[in-house]
Amino acid sequence: MTQLSTILYLITLSIVIDHVRSISSPLQPFIAYQHSVELEKDVADLWWTIDSAKREITFELHIKTIGWIALGISPAGGMIGADIGVGWVDQMGHLYFQ
Repeated sequence: MTQLSTILYLITLSIVIDHVRSISSPLQPFIAYQHSVELEKDVADLWWTIDSAKREITFELHIKTIGWIALGISPAGGMIGADIGVGWVDQMGHLYFQ
């Protein structure tokens, strides 16, 4: 199984979870997405759309925190081989994501 097909499988599995859970973010997403899941009630919500033709996934993540956040995408569900993004907002309100 290729890394892309594994990612698509994990996202498809999340779609099933999507129908069981609700979104708790008080903010609406900036655009319309194909899928969404509440990762942690009243704390973390994730929206995403898959564009197979462009081989892209567009994410929007709402996190209630005063610290930093991280989002990892793994081909096998663990952290080995995962793509990880880390984000935070500094004291001046500037957004950072790497």
